Amino acid sequence: MSLKISLTLLLFLLTSISLSAEEFAVATFTRGKVSFLPASDTSKLWKTLKVNDVLKPGDRIKTGNGSKVDFLYQETEIRIQPNTDFTLKEWNSDKKVAKAYVQNGAAWFRVNGFKKGSFEVSTPTTTAGVRGTAFGVFFEEKEKKGYTCVCEGQVNINGIDFVKGSGGAKKEGASELEKNEYKEMITKEGATLVLKEKRKQMPMLNRCLPCHKPIGWEDQSFTPDETYGKK
Repeated sequence: MSLKISLTLLLFLLTSISLSAEEFAVATFTRGKVSFLPASDTSKLWKTLKVNDVLKPGDRIKTGNGSKVDFLYQETEIRIQPNTDFTLKEWNSDKKVAKAYVQNGAAWFRVNGFKKGSFEVSTPTTTAGVRGTAFGVFFEEKEKKGYTCVCEGQVNINGIDFVKGSGGAKKEGASELEKNEYKEMITKEGATLVLKEKRKQMPMLNRCLPCHKPIGWEDQSFTPDETYGKK
């Protein structure tokens, strides 16, 4: 009887894990120290996030210097970059609705299978709703400024539509959204010399370097992500 109960419990746990993996995004890659605060954990103690951990609504993630984590849900990717404070606010795989919040740092998203405009990522000053597929969201605490750049397709930022190679930014207290162009800074090959010069005025551009390697110049302050765009 005891063995039968144990096997039943084991089967239940395995089934629950399998259902969670199908319903939510799962960690597929981690590097360095990634701290994880599950919403379901009443102890409120931060844990070390591991590959195969599941990201659920209310979960919060913090990455350290040089650390990162990638999540995958079917064909939707979430890549949380170094020195980032990220929270998943809402996730409904049945209704194809998701909302996330970047308190500080940077995250990159490739979205597929969600309803138009129903995958949103916010910072303290911006809200980006997906109309296309791939985009990055940043918030720099020193500047008190949120940025969104469009890598593919179209993204609505604070009510304004932006296409590939462009983006919007807003500083705390500002009344209007700032419009930026990234076409000359980043190509399929990587980060150009234009980005190298522009980052002096826009330190946020350093956040692009983990995904876009420098072309024609070198920079030792970042660790490139060689899997960008290959999944």
